[in-house]
Amino acid sequence: MSNLANLDVIRLYLRQQFPKHHIADFEEGTSRAHVFRIDGPHGHPLHYAVLGLDFLLGQTVEGLQQTLLSSGLGDKLKEAGPSPVTVSKTGFSTEGTIAIV
Repeated sequence: MSNLANLDVIRLYLRQQFPKHHIADFEEGTSRAHVFRIDGPHGHPLHYAVLGLDFLLGQTVEGLQQTLLSSGLGDKLKEAGPSPVTVSKTGFSTEGTIAIV
């Protein structure tokens, strides 16, 4: 399945988890990941989801939807606050930083 379709699935999931928030996303080349930034209604960055390309590759749209729902990514983001939540084939992590340019 194309990564574009999977990115759309993630955007939709995040919009459902964070209504009235602005969702922006970009590719972070240094870590081979796609970053989703959730800004509050007044434009302040609140949460970061960093999805590794290793996690996204090979996912079907249906499988990714199920994984997002069952993983509780939205709750993990709320718990982590401004710390990035990284999703990879090995699971979730709140360690590390992201390069914002």
